[in-house]
Amino acid sequence: MRIGIIGVGEIARAIVTGLCDGADAPPEVLLSPRGARAAAELSERYASVHVCADNQDVAGRAELLIISVRPQDRHEALAGLRVAAGTTVVNVMGGVANDDVRSLLGTDAPVVRAIPLPAVRERRSVTVTCPPNPVVDAFFASLGGALPVADEATFNVFSALTATLSTHYSYLATLTSWAAGHGLSPADADRYVRGLFQGVGRSLSDETRPLHRLAGDHETPGGLNERVRTTWFDDTNAAALRSVLDALLADLK
Repeated sequence: MRIGIIGVGEIARAIVTGLCDGADAPPEVLLSPRGARAAAELSERYASVHVCADNQDVAGRAELLIISVRPQDRHEALAGLRVAAGTTVVNVMGGVANDDVRSLLGTDAPVVRAIPLPAVRERRSVTVTCPPNPVVDAFFASLGGALPVADEATFNVFSALTATLSTHYSYLATLTSWAAGHGLSPADADRYVRGLFQGVGRSLSDETRPLHRLAGDHETPGGLNERVRTTWFDDTNAAALRSVLDALLADLK
């Protein structure tokens, strides 16, 4: 299957890497010239990856067409494009509904929303899709797994959850900065915090324990973990987080 990608940013790079890195028979991947440096780098690294002359060249040749431009650039990038018959379109633009993409492209081809995360480069990230589509779901299954949902309202809830990723990294950066402020070298603080939370990541792979159980298993009554959780991430802060997510979800509808 020929994979076409319009908009070669970080997610597109991760998808191409996941498809091609170490693969015995990687698919042919057609990249738009948008994001020229990244596209050129990928085509040099993988023999099955090619940079096309323009977006129409990608759209006209792809069997699976991934749209990954920035949402605010979609009109410029997609208006007037003709999609080849039999093409399936994957919309990975945050906050952009499938009907919007279908209208811009003027096509009745299947359009499926998806939320691929950077970990698809290692083929270990579950990608939410909407609506279920056998071609798209099989594609993302090869990159770590697919989680199809039936309607965009449900999809938007998952989309809101992904908006918390950079907050998690900022939380870790704050821990590192605090430790450096108390005398640790920045390098030692960074190394320790990374190791600490890489261990947390491994514990998340144990799906036999729900998340609240994992939290309980990592603290003792009256202990240090319980103290931080109950005095910082208390009911008030938890409610504030829910409020932020509710507002974000309202904007996604």
